[in-house]
Amino acid sequence: AESRDLPAKKPTALTYYAQGVGTLFARTDWTKSALWLAFVAGKYTESHAHQEQGGFTLFEKDWLAVTENIWTRSGIEQGTETNNVVRFSRNGKVIRQHTDAAAKLDITRNDPAKGTVAVSADLTPLYARGEGVQAWKRTIDFANHRLLVHDEFSVADGVAAVFQVNVPQKPVVEGSTVRAGRLIVHVASPANATIRVLDWTTLDKDEFRGGWRIDIEHPP
Repeated sequence: AESRDLPAKKPTALTYYAQGVGTLFARTDWTKSALWLAFVAGKYTESHAHQEQGGFTLFEKDWLAVTENIWTRSGIEQGTETNNVVRFSRNGKVIRQHTDAAAKLDITRNDPAKGTVAVSADLTPLYARGEGVQAWKRTIDFANHRLLVHDEFSVADGVAAVFQVNVPQKPVVEGSTVRAGRLIVHVASPANATIRVLDWTTLDKDEFRGGWRIDIEHPP
């Protein structure tokens, strides 16, 4: 008997929703230079899983936006602080996402042939009642070589909300626009958002060996 490796067949679809694990994938094409997206909104049931529900990853020849765990020594930083989500906190303490909960994801537009997709995710169930996060809904739209992210949330008095993006290169803030290497983040709303940059290595050089985080804080 003779066996031969058969050439890989290129998929026709540029989007894929892995419903069982709650992860959506999309890419602009099948070349090595494609813009690639992953979005997480599903079940959070494992104690060792990360608090990344509602988080996104962007890649184009290299990481554009990705979890800070990429640059950690351990790779097991589980908190929302290291993921591309909205970080909620009260009195300086981050409000965590809770296990045994699940986000609800609805695909509102999907064109697998073009790699364009839009979804709406309700992340409210990830937060325990009484902790301050009353509602959080995130919509994303991946088309025309860009990702549009829109968040709607309701929080109790004293709860801060920060939209965060972890990036590999040092961000430069120019008004409502932030540039981090080849990634350009434009803050469309709110107009009076406060933008800050965190150098992760200033927290713990042994654990955090690189990476920056862009913090876009919604005014109270």
